[in-house]
Amino acid sequence: MRILRKLLLWAIGLIVVLVTISYATGNGHLPRGMWYTYLRGRTAPEIDDRDFFPYTTISATTPQPWPKGARYGQLVLSAEQEKELTDLYSVGFAVWQHDSLIFEQYWNGWDADSVSNSFSVAKSYISVLTGIAMSEGKITSVFQPVSDFLPEFKDECHAKINIYHLLTMSTGLDWSESGADPFSDNAKGYYGTNVRELSLSQPCRDEPGKEFDYISGSTQIMAEVLEAAYGKPLDALVQAKVWGPLGCEHDAYWGKDREDGDFKAFCCLYATARDFGRIGQLYLDSGMWNGKQIVPREYWQASITPARMMDKGEPNKRYGYFWWLAEVDGQPIWYCRGFHGEYVVVIPNEDLVFVRTGMKREEVNLTGHPTDVFKWIDIARSIARQQPA
Repeated sequence: MRILRKLLLWAIGLIVVLVTISYATGNGHLPRGMWYTYLRGRTAPEIDDRDFFPYTTISATTPQPWPKGARYGQLVLSAEQEKELTDLYSVGFAVWQHDSLIFEQYWNGWDADSVSNSFSVAKSYISVLTGIAMSEGKITSVFQPVSDFLPEFKDECHAKINIYHLLTMSTGLDWSESGADPFSDNAKGYYGTNVRELSLSQPCRDEPGKEFDYISGSTQIMAEVLEAAYGKPLDALVQAKVWGPLGCEHDAYWGKDREDGDFKAFCCLYATARDFGRIGQLYLDSGMWNGKQIVPREYWQASITPARMMDKGEPNKRYGYFWWLAEVDGQPIWYCRGFHGEYVVVIPNEDLVFVRTGMKREEVNLTGHPTDVFKWIDIARSIARQQPA
């Protein structure tokens, strides 16, 4: 018994020492990360970890239920399609065509009212807010310097960075983007308690505007710009400019680094598949919702046009303003994507939008897109062509 007590005391002492070292070396996020992953039987952030962190509710104040197409409830997945979806731990798949919901299916205890962490899908919402800010005169141009809003960017190297560089992931800042490295800036942003300081203190590495370099810090800085431009917090902006106007049906939740801290804008918007579909419909309709222009058409067009920069030695073809761009059968595809394969995909030539939520995605291919997104595109198109038996 005495030996067991000594071992326990030694273990406690070791933990205290390791935690102390973590905070002393600027890695205070590590104990929190361990607590919210490995000590709960997880290995990474997950789509259902909302209650692990502080968050603010974005209320559905003016819900507009989706109209359901005539084929709703009559379309089905083939056994092969359902296997593809469930093999990658999908929890939701919803499809809209001609402004109406035509199909939805959920797995693993999830349903139409279940909220999921969108991870980097949230970045596209920051793009939408940026377009709205331009229409309201809060931002004069995408080429306006970030230093006009954030005094931290007035020094010689950061002064070169403008809003266009943020939106196109070409800031040249030295943010370590990794979903697996516990010492990365992503991990510090997700599990840490000062995401604002983390993003605004990134050192300059390369000349801005030259090279596509996907870093979550760009979105975090853009959110800080929006808050400064409006003098309001992110949740209030989303509520007033997006969630209310788009008639979202369910409350959403945006995670924070601490109770009195900042929103983790590069990730951490939790919502239902049905409500995620609204940003897709907004972009399918050229930035309009129910006949009202929400996002300026000029900004909308620019945001889904490949930004002028290099991407791994070639001209960029896959990124606009926090929107991913691709082609299937020669037709354009615009989409938002998240860490575990959360997707909002717009197929304009077929008047089609779909959302996939889930817990796993496949590797990025040589063209810079996860291979699974093309599986889901094929399935959504197949559903849209299907006629009821």
